[in-house]
Amino acid sequence: IYTRAYTLSLHDALPICTSESRLSLALLPHFSHSCGKTNEAPMTAQLIAAALALLSALVVAIGTVIRHLVAAEQPLPEEGLSSVKATLTSGKWWAGAGVSVIGYLLQAAALRFASILLVQPITILSLFFALPLSARFTGRRVRIQDWVWAILLTLGVGVLLVIGRPTNTHAHAHPLAWAGLLIIGIAITILLLRLAKKGLRKERALLIGLGSGITYGYMSFYTKGVVMDLSAGHIVTVFTHPALYLLITASIVGTWLQQEAFNAGAIQQSLPAMTVASPITSSILGIVVYQERFTTPPALYWLVIAAAVLTVVAVIQLSRAEAQDDVA
Repeated sequence: IYTRAYTLSLHDALPICTSESRLSLALLPHFSHSCGKTNEAPMTAQLIAAALALLSALVVAIGTVIRHLVAAEQPLPEEGLSSVKATLTSGKWWAGAGVSVIGYLLQAAALRFASILLVQPITILSLFFALPLSARFTGRRVRIQDWVWAILLTLGVGVLLVIGRPTNTHAHAHPLAWAGLLIIGIAITILLLRLAKKGLRKERALLIGLGSGITYGYMSFYTKGVVMDLSAGHIVTVFTHPALYLLITASIVGTWLQQEAFNAGAIQQSLPAMTVASPITSSILGIVVYQERFTTPPALYWLVIAAAVLTVVAVIQLSRAEAQDDVA
């Protein structure tokens, strides 16, 4: 399915280039690496991206299961410095975090060869891999309904890639767009945290989980920019442009918020929000900033929408099932 998806997307994988964007290439090379350039071996690149994204999903699933076990071992939800101390003194948590870092590096490598709209749907399949892994760690049996949702998740992702046919572009974006989207993301995350602390304490884990997912979505978005700079040989730009430092900040904040969400309540309250918010956030950013697009035939728009809805529902169901089993 995924091989077919990438083959179909090749016809629409050319970057969007205008006279204005060509001028911006000379003035702002960071925002316009691929303008006027085509991938000489797009099929090979897409296949490499697919393999890396699938491997990333598997490795992330391993790290997630390990960190869920650590959260389940906490006797009571903790807050503040006590929560941080309990986490940092756990060898299992560090093992899970290390595995997750490897998964992230694989995702970054995949973004070198493909767009955010291609890579992020595949990484969602980490929930599919988490089923047998969680069963192995906890000694439980995988339920029939879990396998059904896992198959539906795979089907939804496959339809998104085959019918959606996302482009692989890295077009020009005005610096104000970067700044504006960053401000919006910070404002939304702060609002969620304030609601979690004062307004809606009963939904604290859910709200913090949303904040973590949004932060991780920004991290994937900044990763794309840094990786494209490195692949283009713009080493100086990598260290002079704020994307690298925003990436590091997002990774730290996202990890902290994720563990805070796990410690704030039952994991099934936060995991679905994290899993859904991250790819949605990064995909929106890719569409707005990098002008990535789905090239779906108009007659099949309904099918792509249905596949997206099916994917979100399957993610939520699998997240809840996995979290409930970890808590049990």
